[in-house]
Amino acid sequence: MTRLEFQLDTDNKEFQDALQLITHTRQSVFLTGKAGTGKSTFLKYICAHTKKKYVVLAPTGIAAINAEGVTLHSFFKLPFRPMLPDDPDLSLKKGRIFEFFKYRKEHRKLIAEVELIIIDEISMVRADIIDCVDRILRVFSGNMRLPFGGKQLLFVGDVFQLEPVVPSDQKEILNRFYASPFFFSARVFKDINLVPIELQKVYRQTDPVFIHILDRIRNNVAQKQELDTLNARYFPDFTPCNEDMYITLATRRDQVDFINERKLAELPGEEFVSHGKIEGDFPESSLPTQLNLSIKEQAQVIFIDNDYERRWVNGTIGMVSGIDENGNVYVLLEDGREYLVEPTSWRNYKYRYNEKEKKVEEEIVGTFEQLPIRLAWAITVHKSQGLTFSRVVVDLTGGVFAGGQTYVALSRCTSLEGLVLKSRISPHDIFVRKEIVQFSQMFNDRQLIENSLRESEAELLYARAAHSFRTGHVKETVETFAAAVCKRNELEKPEVQRLLRMKLQTMNTQRAQIKKLQEELHAQREIQKEYAHEYYLMGNECITKAHDPNAAIRSFDKALRLYPEFVDAWVRKGVTLLDVGDDFQALTCLNEAVRLNPKSFKARYNRGKSYLQLKYYDEAVSDFLQAVGLKPKHAAAHEYLAEAYLLIGEEQQAQRHQDIADALRDRNES
Repeated sequence: MTRLEFQLDTDNKEFQDALQLITHTRQSVFLTGKAGTGKSTFLKYICAHTKKKYVVLAPTGIAAINAEGVTLHSFFKLPFRPMLPDDPDLSLKKGRIFEFFKYRKEHRKLIAEVELIIIDEISMVRADIIDCVDRILRVFSGNMRLPFGGKQLLFVGDVFQLEPVVPSDQKEILNRFYASPFFFSARVFKDINLVPIELQKVYRQTDPVFIHILDRIRNNVAQKQELDTLNARYFPDFTPCNEDMYITLATRRDQVDFINERKLAELPGEEFVSHGKIEGDFPESSLPTQLNLSIKEQAQVIFIDNDYERRWVNGTIGMVSGIDENGNVYVLLEDGREYLVEPTSWRNYKYRYNEKEKKVEEEIVGTFEQLPIRLAWAITVHKSQGLTFSRVVVDLTGGVFAGGQTYVALSRCTSLEGLVLKSRISPHDIFVRKEIVQFSQMFNDRQLIENSLRESEAELLYARAAHSFRTGHVKETVETFAAAVCKRNELEKPEVQRLLRMKLQTMNTQRAQIKKLQEELHAQREIQKEYAHEYYLMGNECITKAHDPNAAIRSFDKALRLYPEFVDAWVRKGVTLLDVGDDFQALTCLNEAVRLNPKSFKARYNRGKSYLQLKYYDEAVSDFLQAVGLKPKHAAAHEYLAEAYLLIGEEQQAQRHQDIADALRDRNES
């Protein structure tokens, strides 16, 4: 395989259309495209950049591992039988659906909170599965009105490639309910405008002649001229040299296994077995390579992962160049570079919802460790999907039994020169179902895309306005609602007017309720103030009559619990604490009294005394100045201020206020 460094093509119009819909709307999208147009790259880009809570699902274990997601069946706990629209297990009657899908509380939360569901390799998913997913999402999201429970779905895949596998006994059953087994025949799409976007630019091949032939085959319109050009690569007796690293693509697995086993047996030397290791939950059916991998020197292998050091990518072809006595395996790549290949690890994920951080998280439930290679003189067409090779032998002698197989096999090769056919391609090997052709006519409908952007933006704005209204953000509600009306004016609709009347009536009702509650609260507060005053008087009596400061403090505390803004209680408690020597707590109480009422003489006067006792003389001067300003004829306040001034060296000011204090006292005595 050649190393294709796919740089993100932000000028790609279809890429941008899909990105806008996924990022800025809740519109569901089908992203498709010819082989090598960057569908997988788009999926990875969305996962890396979206701010939405998302999950990635796929129809098979291998596809799920490659997409770093989980299988559809494991996520939704789907049975493997057809799930028909009238299936009693999907009924809400007597809670039947809840009995059938016994999700744990955490999984229910995950389904309810997820915003974006990505399904890769959608071409292999049946219509009944999509309708079942729709039903589950509506029920467990608590949103029966909207398709998929209001979730956004991103379907990724090419319906011109591999189709759903439907056993003959199930085909007859599905035909009663669906026009075709393909996902787009699901009934839910009668209630929702799915926007199909087809990526156009091919990155895998660069030869325009080969690209044209592949395009004609994909659309089932190949003529004799195209087939003649293709069949010029027919070499039935072609036997590749081992060092040329051709890979054979065949439709049958037994044919592939026979080629690989025969080729391995023909090599000299002993087999080396690399023993893989499974930890936790990792089904063998989902293993990307053999648990116990048998190889020899000169064996042709394919890499099945993307190397972090970019030495190889998933699909790179190589040859085992050496195995030393320590079991180290060396592989020679097509470009002549040789590397030591060490075991790597694959992860089996499941999703869970983090309630605290309000996000979807991947939980690793199992790992598989093995050399990232498998024998690759031959692989099935099915396993080759998504891979790219420079030298390919296409062997269709086993027969083409599914639509798109021929196209998938041919489009794996980067050039016509690197392609070898073991049998001629005939019109019988190329067939595309009419349902796919009909569905493909909707691809890249400019008006549909623009309408969907506008409609979805409006829907999103209406939803934000409703959320702002519920959370009490009036300004944001008005602004967002006005923006939504500009996008899509629905004010003339009777149901919208009815909704607005209901909301306004709700506001009027709530306003009356709030007024009543405020009156009740005010009456309750007045009663509490009365009780607080009683406790305040009890506290004073504990000091003046019982001489029990601790009992007094307990009474003041009760008063303050009933009426926390009771300034006199804070002052009296502070003075009492000062008398018992708890200077710090006393100052805390007096600070609160001043905070509640900066113009309170008692608060300023007593805090000044507290500062004086604590030797905070500047602060004492400040409070006493405030106190004498509030009560200019209070002799004791002037006297304490004089003392504070004297302690900071202001003798003239000290004498002035002492004279005022003396004069006030003389006047009172006379």
